[in-house]
Parts: sequence; C-alpha cells; structure tokens
Amino acid sequence: MRTSPLMRALLLLLLLAASGQSAADVQRDYNRGLEAYRDGDLAEAADYFEQSAGKGYVEAQVELAGMYLKGEGVEQDAADAASWYLKAARQGHAASQYKLAQLFREGNGVTLDATRAYRWLRRAALQGLADAQYDLGLAYLHGDGIRQDSARATRWFLHAAEQGLARAQYQLAAAYFQGNGVEKDTGLAARWLKRAAKQGDSQSQFDLGMLHAYGTGVEQDYDQAIYWLGEAAGQGSSQAQFNLGVIYERGLGVEKDLGEAAEWFRKAAAEGDPAAQFSLGKLHVLGKGLPTDYVMAYAWLNLAAAQEFPEASRSLRILEEEMSPEQVGEAQKISRELWNSIREISVD
Repeated sequence: MRTSPLMRALLLLLLLAASGQSAADVQRDYNRGLEAYRDGDLAEAADYFEQSAGKGYVEAQVELAGMYLKGEGVEQDAADAASWYLKAARQGHAASQYKLAQLFREGNGVTLDATRAYRWLRRAALQGLADAQYDLGLAYLHGDGIRQDSARATRWFLHAAEQGLARAQYQLAAAYFQGNGVEKDTGLAARWLKRAAKQGDSQSQFDLGMLHAYGTGVEQDYDQAIYWLGEAAGQGSSQAQFNLGVIYERGLGVEKDLGEAAEWFRKAAAEGDPAAQFSLGKLHVLGKGLPTDYVMAYAWLNLAAAQEFPEASRSLRILEEEMSPEQVGEAQKISRELWNSIREISVD
C-alpha cells in the first residue's frame, strides 16, 4: 500500500505527540546532522540523524541508513542500514524501497530473497522511480523473483525510457529490434537507440552506427554510421573501433584509407579485440597501411589465435614458414608483452 506524503506527516505528528517533541525539534536535529555531515564531522552527523530518525523523520532515516551502509561516522553494518531503509520504505519513501529491494536481491544485511526484492522494487516502480522501473523490467525479462514475462518487461522499460533513462531506452530498442514482448519494429528500435545514444550510451551509439551502416530501420548513411561509431569509439568501444577500421579498409562511404584503418584496428586490438588483432596482423603481412613486418604480424596473429579467431592459427603456420626461429622467438616475446598490456587495461 502506498503511503501519501500527507499520511506520512500525520503519522510523524502522532509519534512526536507521544514523545513530547515538536516537528521543529526533529527538523532541527536533521538540519544539524546535515550541517555536521557537510563539515566532515560524521560521528556527530550520525548522532543527530539517529535522534531525528528515531522519531520517524523519513529523510533522517534515509541518511542514517546510507551512513550504516558505507560505514560513515558509525561502524559499517548492512543489517542496521537495511533496518533504517525498511522504516523509510514503510513510510512510502520510493528511493528507500528501491534500495531495500537491492539489499534483498544481494542478500546484503538481510536474507537473500528475490521475491521480497521484487515486491519492494514494484512499490518503488509504481511511484515512478525510473531506476526501479528499469530494474523491474529486467526482473520480468529474466524471471528474477517473478515469473518471466517479456511483455511486462517491455512495458516497464517504456515507463523508465519515457523518463529519459538511457539504459531503459536501450533495452526498449532491443525489444523492438528482436520483437521480444512487442511487435518487431526496427524503425522504432532505431528511434529509441538514438535517444539513448544522444545521452552518451556507448552501446546505443555503436548499435545505431551499425544500423546506419546496413540501412536497417534507417536509411543507409555512412556519414551517420561513422559519426555514431566514432562517438562510441571515443568511449573505448573496441567493437566501434574495429568497425571503423573495416569502413576505412573497404572504403565504405569514404575514400579507402588503409593507414586510417590500421589506426582503428590498433586501438581495438589494444583493447583485446581478436578480429582487430587478426586484421592488424594481416596488414603487417601485406604491407598495406603499415610497413611489412612479419614479427609484428606474428605477434598480433598469435593473440588472435589464442582467442580462437577463425583463420588466425592457419595464418600463423603459413607465416612461420617465412620466418627464422629468432624472428619467431622475438614475435612470441612481443606477443606476451602485448597480452600483459591488454590484461592491465582490462583490470583498470
């Protein structure tokens, strides 16, 4: 049952009347807590929040719950955090309902319980909290704590997407593209992708770029494809970097430029993309866009082969016949160094 702000205020007044404190006293304790928190006196802030929270002041309960969860000014205690979030959630505080759902889903401070997570998530979603609506959509999509229902998942994604949540817009686009829970509509999928892409969602930028490249749901437009792939590539998307390399390698909508292609392949290869590693090795073998260099070609092809990229192992065997044992040894050493560098990037 949803508790209105008016009902919460009435309940608070009843609590205060029983305790002999006024609303002004409770508000003052809360404000002092905020001031102490801003001044960096976390222990004092926690004391003031607890005085106010104990009298039912919902904002103080939320602040105190967060401090227990993070261990700020108090000993970290997820169970105490959950207890205070529960008090606020029962007063209808949507963000606390959402946080409580997360704790039940993770088993953090409470017993792991997907069903209770779903119930609190639904309460928050019904109050219009976009993050909760998105997570509820995921719960329906994957059957997490509730029976799987693609149509309901899509409806919740729509609610969150209409509030501007980029990841919900992406999920909604995916639903329309696949016809999952809704009638398939690639044009509508492209429109939702564009909304998310404009907000900086890199996966949406990549997918939108590819739709423009193939003319799926939109007119084929390589200028738009290059623009959106470039946006995603700038955020480190190895998929986008590789596909930009392909566009320049083949001259799709642009003048063929193997040097530019090599640069994009190099960026994607450094992120661990096996297709880019194979392409970079191939360009080194052929001496196109890059100097002919069998050692570097072997190093990149070896990385692609380690990831079982098709043709990489066969290409390595052919290349090895043209190299001396010393060259192969040097190439293997470089390959190991490249692999270690890629692993460091992935950890960061």
